Amino acid sequence: MFLPRRLIAVAFVAAAAAGCSATAANGPVVAPSTVSAAATTKANTKTSAPPSTVSTFVPAASPAKLSAACPFMDTAEYKRAFLDNHELVTSEEPPDEDGGLTFYSCDYIMTSSHQTSSGTLTVLASPGETSVKTSLKQSAEACSDKPKYLSDNAFYCSVTQGYVTNTFLVVTTISRGQLRVAMVTAGPPPDLAHPDGYATLAKILADRL
Repeated sequence: MFLPRRLIAVAFVAAAAAGCSATAANGPVVAPSTVSAAATTKANTKTSAPPSTVSTFVPAASPAKLSAACPFMDTAEYKRAFLDNHELVTSEEPPDEDGGLTFYSCDYIMTSSHQTSSGTLTVLASPGETSVKTSLKQSAEACSDKPKYLSDNAFYCSVTQGYVTNTFLVVTTISRGQLRVAMVTAGPPPDLAHPDGYATLAKILADRL
């Protein structure tokens, strides 16, 4: 389902980028403004024509300004990291605005149904923040289990929202003089058994941010 995963993504990254703490007791707890903004996100059903399956992926190369999420991760890279055997296409979603931050999201959609999301990539820049360590620590407070660190700037864990538990990969880096965050959500069900794949994907995302 698109909506729960994207709501968690926005809330999860907002907590880190805005310097707010979150708790994993019942999933991330966010400020009312975040909930209000995220609540206007589209419904979880696609009504447009099925997206093309032709790959036109051009990898991002640390753009001066973030403007989209899909260029940061191809469907093949997502599938390798999470061992997803579905045929997928990407769909860039309208940006979400909250607290002066802009969140860009890319859905990875199963071509078999044209409306079921396998995962989501969310990216944002937070010019006012400068500490990767602090950002990661605050993000990790939203995990439902102990975060597994892949490096000094990336970890993965599971996060539960209601009855849904997803796998989360968070990457934070300083690029172009600003703190930038990428977060991949995958599942449900959560799958935390492929650290090598997650580490490879984390490095790819950090280099492209």
